[in-house]
Amino acid sequence: MTPSSPTTPPDALDAARRGNITSGTVRGPRDAVELAVWGAWREHFDTARLTLDADYFALGGDSVGAVSLLARIRERTGVQLPLDAILRAPTVEAMAALARTGARAEQAPATSLVTILGGERRPVLVCVHPIGGTVLWYRHLADALPKGVATLGLQARGLDPALTADPDIPAMARRYIADTVAAAYAPRDVVLVGYSFGGLVAHEMACQLADAGTPAAGVLLLDTPATTSLEEPPSRARLLWSLVGHALGLDVDVEELAALDPQEQAERILRLATRQGTLPPGFGTDRLTRLIGIYQINADAAYAYQPGVHPGRTDLIRPREGRTDEEDLAIWKRSSLGGVAVHDVPGDHFNLIAEENVGHVADVVQRLWYDDERPPGAGAPGR
Repeated sequence: MTPSSPTTPPDALDAARRGNITSGTVRGPRDAVELAVWGAWREHFDTARLTLDADYFALGGDSVGAVSLLARIRERTGVQLPLDAILRAPTVEAMAALARTGARAEQAPATSLVTILGGERRPVLVCVHPIGGTVLWYRHLADALPKGVATLGLQARGLDPALTADPDIPAMARRYIADTVAAAYAPRDVVLVGYSFGGLVAHEMACQLADAGTPAAGVLLLDTPATTSLEEPPSRARLLWSLVGHALGLDVDVEELAALDPQEQAERILRLATRQGTLPPGFGTDRLTRLIGIYQINADAAYAYQPGVHPGRTDLIRPREGRTDEEDLAIWKRSSLGGVAVHDVPGDHFNLIAEENVGHVADVVQRLWYDDERPPGAGAPGR
């Protein structure tokens, strides 16, 4: 099972690798399955930087370690891959493709909570999805945090065909609290994090936990406007731009796209995104249609939401070219009796937790909750 093994023909192994290594233009996971496999590989190899096309053997993997790696993947996905998957699919991308088509070893529990990166440090970061419903945005933050900090994600239930989407923010908050507690994370050990729309849900979770007498360890909003309910609801084209332009990086006429019927719409987006590499092969139009629907559900939920009040403190990270203005800040101050601490960082709303700026966000998180982990004189991770 190792590259030098006489039982593994070198030409067959090389062909397997060539067939499964991508062009290298996509650096991180593109769906929940790739995210789970990527996290397992990261923990296995204890590396902070891992691309989808990194080769298992080139990273130093061997047949003994493969057993451990596949066990991690089974824990995260419920799929038991055969040992020869290391030969047939020696990259994150290829192994995720196998996991998508593999039969479940056991029925995974119906939960919104996913592990982005495991760890034993407390508190854990529980990151709520933005408007698109996925938690892929937080992978760079997980990379930049101190070693051993667990980063978890709460993804929208409607992304899973077996789960019904929650219709409003209070319902989402109740569900996400239940999923977090069911995974044995006590609220006192949890920092609630939310980027953009996710901050509304994180705030509501903090309110509900405080009302129950079990406050969270912290609340961190990442450029979350509070005045959404005072604006006009976003148009269909604007929501599609959030997906195709911002999330998938496609150059497409969203007005024309919005005029198509849902099936044609999904087929065109999928074709373009697969060709560009921002969606993995095999993603499927059904999954993409659900993803498009999540944008609309969450936009409607944000439009209807009025922030409640919780007795604790809120930390707000605001990029210099962000969306959180003084009116938003006044609302957050009224909604957080413990006060609001504002942390201004470089960047804009869209690249706040992208790779080029996430080090500044991680630096704030480290100062607030993990300062004892920082070596003397060290700067912000990822800068």
